[in-house]
Amino acid sequence: MCGRFYIEMDEPIDDLIDLINRAEDKLRKTGSSLPRGEIRPGDCAAVIAMNRSLQRSVFPMRWGFKMDKRLLINARSETASQKPTFRSSMQERRCLVPASAYFEWDHRTKPLVKYKFEQPGCPLMYMAGLYRFEPESPQPVFTILTREAAPEIACFHDRMPVILPSSLTDAWLDRHHAPQTILSQAVTHVHWQSV
Repeated sequence: MCGRFYIEMDEPIDDLIDLINRAEDKLRKTGSSLPRGEIRPGDCAAVIAMNRSLQRSVFPMRWGFKMDKRLLINARSETASQKPTFRSSMQERRCLVPASAYFEWDHRTKPLVKYKFEQPGCPLMYMAGLYRFEPESPQPVFTILTREAAPEIACFHDRMPVILPSSLTDAWLDRHHAPQTILSQAVTHVHWQSV
């Protein structure tokens, strides 16, 4: 599960700031900017996808496929290629959601304790996603793929985002590569701390 992700601004990551700036350039006509810090469902974020020339590019996209007045912010990686809502995006419109971290809450405690999950040794993580175009949205919309949680973090939630190693990001964006082969090589080891 991924219900919030994070863009670090206290110790900015140059590559991430560059991606945000490039996405904001595409929003310049609207006078909008992208949020930093905690990104929530419905927010706009910098997302990497192939452009019309099949070149890797960055776009502002809104988080959540609209479905019956609710947002589908996550899709199960194991079944996305079979579900009508996600099938064509899995084949044709894959994306990467760059982030510093993601959040989960420990539901075993009252009050709930919030935890921040990061990829060890990598200040910038790439979560696998899908996108599509919706008539009522001025920007494309995206959803984050999830997988079964690694055993050491399953106590927080039974799902986690699909985090791809940087060596597989180009292959993920290339629709000629089989998605399940790439997804099977996702990162499962993450560090966490309460926030």
